[in-house]
Amino acid sequence: AEAPSKPKKRQPCQSDVSEGRTLFIRNLSFETEEEELGELLEQFGELKYVRVVLHPDTEHSKGCAFAQFLTQDAAQKCLQAAEDESEGGGLRLGGRRLRVDLAVSREEAQQLRSKKAKKPTGTRNLYLAREGLIRAGTKAAEGVSAADLAKRAWFEELKHQKLKDQNVFVSRTRLCVHNLPKSVDDARLRKLMLQALDGTPGVRVKGCRVMRDRKAPAGKGQGQSLGYAFVEFQEHEHALAALRRVNNNPEFFGDQKRPIVEFSLEDRRKLRLKEQRAQRGLQKLRQKQASEGRKAGAAKAGPPTTAASGAKERKQASGPTAGAPKDPPKKPAKRRGGAPAPPTGPAGGPLPWSGFQTQAEVQHVELPSGKKRRKVLPLPSHRGPKIRKRDRGKGRLPSAKKAPAPGNPPRQGKLREVPKQAPKKQQQRRQRAGGNRAEARFEQLVEQYKRKILGAGGGGKGAPPAKRGKWFES
Repeated sequence: AEAPSKPKKRQPCQSDVSEGRTLFIRNLSFETEEEELGELLEQFGELKYVRVVLHPDTEHSKGCAFAQFLTQDAAQKCLQAAEDESEGGGLRLGGRRLRVDLAVSREEAQQLRSKKAKKPTGTRNLYLAREGLIRAGTKAAEGVSAADLAKRAWFEELKHQKLKDQNVFVSRTRLCVHNLPKSVDDARLRKLMLQALDGTPGVRVKGCRVMRDRKAPAGKGQGQSLGYAFVEFQEHEHALAALRRVNNNPEFFGDQKRPIVEFSLEDRRKLRLKEQRAQRGLQKLRQKQASEGRKAGAAKAGPPTTAASGAKERKQASGPTAGAPKDPPKKPAKRRGGAPAPPTGPAGGPLPWSGFQTQAEVQHVELPSGKKRRKVLPLPSHRGPKIRKRDRGKGRLPSAKKAPAPGNPPRQGKLREVPKQAPKKQQQRRQRAGGNRAEARFEQLVEQYKRKILGAGGGGKGAPPAKRGKWFES
């Protein structure tokens, strides 16, 4: 039996990209065959081969192909035709416009791929979470102490757990620095960060804070450092450069205590609350400044005095009536209806309305010593409803009783006494007597009903019933 034939592998084509006869074609349909593409390109010159790029696992088209012409002139004509941007111009196949470029070597393609910057996706900046990561056994972990490696693994696990919350994201400008000595303060850490970026123009550190223990005893200054800090830069590029230069650098704090630097994790909910608190504080500050400005303006502006009024006052003072007693102050003019005019302020205008204000009338009694005390009100003279002034001294009228009807004279005599509760034997006897009376009454009613139905003969119990005739016998 013949052995089944194995599918022939396609032999790789020789690289001749330096000659300029090989083209790289993109934006092909996944159903495009090599024969269709060859028929389109033959109009520019003879072809040596056309190869559609296939996926190594699925062996499906990747949507791109290589084509090699026999002459360089034919390849240039194809490039010029593909670069035509006019309407209806360019090369089209299967309803798609083809993108044609000169092929490059594998080394050049790798360099172009590495230069192409990846665009960050999403708003959580998760691509920065692995920045500064150092795993045990790698080249970057050489010389790192076992304690530092354990700390790095622990921080990485914490970061992984926190990032499961969708409200937590990675900051682009704020760094978290761990493994700091206890003696490092804010000023020294800021200086170290600026030294690490020495020579970089426009570096600005917005904030630098070493976290400390808040439970420090009073009167002993700041609490002890907790060994980590936050540093915020103005630009993301400066924060990234500082992370890469300071992280795992033994020149700062020694070989056994290398700084662990990573981008800080932020919570959107806490940032929102912080922004709301800042807005409320700013609003209160503006209100306070406005109220202080109004008070200062009112203090500066006294009663309005003009030059004419001042001269008139001086003339009155130097006149013949100078030194004479002044007229008594006039009473406030009453408005229509007898109501007094509203009180006026120091500037002559009416005072602002401050609501209804009432004062309780309190009576005082003068003591023999000349002092006054509050009058103690007497207790009420009677109980019951209030007695009007017009009814004082009059006797109370007798209450009107309902007169008895003429046909019903009022009952006289003692009320019927309620009998006392009889013993149990008497109650039982009465119950039996009541039962006998009920049975006798029932039998009497039965007899009356029989007489009514059957008819009474002689009125006796044993009398036969009267014989009734038929209706047709009458």
